[in-house]
Amino acid sequence: MRKWYGFAVLFIVVGLLAGCGGKKKLTEEQLYAKAVDYENKEMWDSEGEVLEEIITRFPESAHADSILYKLGISYASNLKDFEKSVASFKKLVEAYPESKYVIQASFMIGYRYANDEGIRDLDKARECYEQFLQKYPDHELATSVKWELDHLGQDITDIELQLQAEQGEQN
Repeated sequence: MRKWYGFAVLFIVVGLLAGCGGKKKLTEEQLYAKAVDYENKEMWDSEGEVLEEIITRFPESAHADSILYKLGISYASNLKDFEKSVASFKKLVEAYPESKYVIQASFMIGYRYANDEGIRDLDKARECYEQFLQKYPDHELATSVKWELDHLGQDITDIELQLQAEQGEQN
């Protein structure tokens, strides 16, 4: 009887040690809840890491496109990491071409290149905007794309002064 008791204790101890040594991987839903929690706490780096993990571990997820879009927005708005923002939008456009977020992501790629100091590249912005107009000439964002092309490289202050001057001439 004592021999069985010893084996049982040994089995339990080995089981506990093995269980403590391995980290249980969270499900997609658990990871997303964790990302939302980080977002609510404005812990942007942590949120980005968790969203990246979801994309890496669950690329076939029905939500991968929306997560990439959210990641692109968060990188730009919260972390000011415009390169990662563009990379997220590009991955979305390439990996999920049928996504409802493709048009907005396509616009945002051009917008980031046109307007963000860290990665400003007016040639890339122009190329992205022209491709946008070729693919989506009738989309509601086409007007914004045309405006961006017309004012590419101009400082917003200069544009405002120009508009005020034009309005003054009309009055």
